[in-house]
Amino acid sequence: MHISLSFLLFVFGINVLYLTVNTMRLLLQNRGLSVPAALFGMIEITLYTLGLNYVLKNLNQPIYLLAYAFGFGTGIFLGMLIDRWLAIGYVIVQVITPQDDAEAEQVHSTLARIIRDQGYGVTEMNGRGRDGHREILEVLVPRKDEKIVYDTVLAYNANAFMISITPTGFNGGFWSRRARGKKKTSKGSN
Repeated sequence: MHISLSFLLFVFGINVLYLTVNTMRLLLQNRGLSVPAALFGMIEITLYTLGLNYVLKNLNQPIYLLAYAFGFGTGIFLGMLIDRWLAIGYVIVQVITPQDDAEAEQVHSTLARIIRDQGYGVTEMNGRGRDGHREILEVLVPRKDEKIVYDTVLAYNANAFMISITPTGFNGGFWSRRARGKKKTSKGSN
């Protein structure tokens, strides 16, 4: 059996590309970006069909299937790296910290003020956990700024519980105005 190194690399490469495009399509689709997701989908299915066709024609040489599988895993990894680099969309960072009675009486918490001073909208809520009162903050931020919010909260309280949630859409509020740009005012209004 003759194994072609160039064909082996081709099978690996086409699957890396296929899975990278697949990962990006899924991310765009989950964020409601239908046109870019559809375009990525067309590229994805073309690459998938080509790659699978080449591997199925050479099933008598399992090394090509192995290269295809390795390209699959590498493509997923690469797609996720690209997603982190692009940081498309927004996340809701939910922050939960212990709250003493004196802080519960304040209109706005210190942590909420710090995050607002950085330019982010914050919704404050009070809650109760197993060990007492909790302050719950919800912060909608561009994904590229998620780490900034985490670092700010951890500098304030290293034991804060945080979770990030990816919204599929939002309406109204602080970020809606910023994300959509300021609407033009109608004639005669200021």
